[in-house]
Amino acid sequence: MAQLSESETLFIVLVGSTGMLLLIVAIGLFTFIYQRRIFSTRMENIRREQEYAQNMIKAQLESQELERTRIGADLHDSLGSLLWGAKVNASFIHRSVDLTAQAQESYRELIQILDQSIDTMRRISWELTPEAFHHSGFSQSVNKLCDQLNGRGLEVRFVETGNQMWNDEDGIQAFRIVQELVSNAIKHSKASLLEVAIAWENNHVWVEVQDNGTGFKLNESRTGVGWWNIEQRAKRLKAEIVIGNPPMSGGSTISVNIPLKYGKE
Repeated sequence: MAQLSESETLFIVLVGSTGMLLLIVAIGLFTFIYQRRIFSTRMENIRREQEYAQNMIKAQLESQELERTRIGADLHDSLGSLLWGAKVNASFIHRSVDLTAQAQESYRELIQILDQSIDTMRRISWELTPEAFHHSGFSQSVNKLCDQLNGRGLEVRFVETGNQMWNDEDGIQAFRIVQELVSNAIKHSKASLLEVAIAWENNHVWVEVQDNGTGFKLNESRTGVGWWNIEQRAKRLKAEIVIGNPPMSGGSTISVNIPLKYGKE
């Protein structure tokens, strides 16, 4: 067998080296593409899981809203009719029978209790399904909520800067956040003064609920159903919640910055 010349040997080595280099590049490229595909698949799975979770939360919140509407309607139509019927019958008995002074006093107390029950039923029914929300909008609904609670052992103030009509589904979700914050303050803060402020800006609205009660421990965890509802509604609205304490006094301040989809750029 003839011995290879130096140039032929060099050529074979060069071809072999080039082949090895191409093989290494091909393996590297395959590995890169494979890892990219795995990464893309993983990110797609994460996206789908997040989308699924968001859809589940949305469905749960919508289910809550439908249940509120059903209960509110049942209260107004069924319990309201029963209370009015009881009042009418009591008035009929009062007109038909000669009552003693003690019975007259009992009748007046009964009518007072029925009137208070009817007012309470109306208030609860409205809180569950804000009356004509699509006509009154966010601001008027919050204002009415404050008016209904004011003077019931608590001073409730409403302050608004600017004004916009906000009466879509997002507006209802924002109202539910305010409703829950006010409810939490009344139930847990032991406050005597509560202020709800709304400030409209170009493409977002600030809502601040401030009380002079016991305040928050800023580092404590909040795992109650009420806070879960607030946080999930805030996520749906892409809103930011900031919890703090008033600078000059005790109590707590909760600010919610909500972007408006229809805001001007």
